[in-house]
Amino acid sequence: KSGFSLVMNHPACVNEITLSLNNKSARTKALVLELLAAVCLVRGGHDIILAAFDNFKEVCGEKNRFEKLMEYFRNEDTNIDFMVS
Repeated sequence: KSGFSLVMNHPACVNEITLSLNNKSARTKALVLELLAAVCLVRGGHDIILAAFDNFKEVCGEKNRFEKLMEYFRNEDTNIDFMVS
């Protein structure tokens, strides 16, 4: 609980976690999505996640928010851990 509070209160932490979706490991991507889903469940979390994906979009040169994430879902259909998350 205290670790989650630290993550929520650190201005760049959720952005850095979101950028970890660039990792090649499908397991890492799945864990990142689980963490981001947990953030969505707290008050204000949805806005934090949208801001983090806006940051991801800018840093990674996406045209649209969630572009890379949707690409993963299209290309990772053989990895059930990633798809379940």
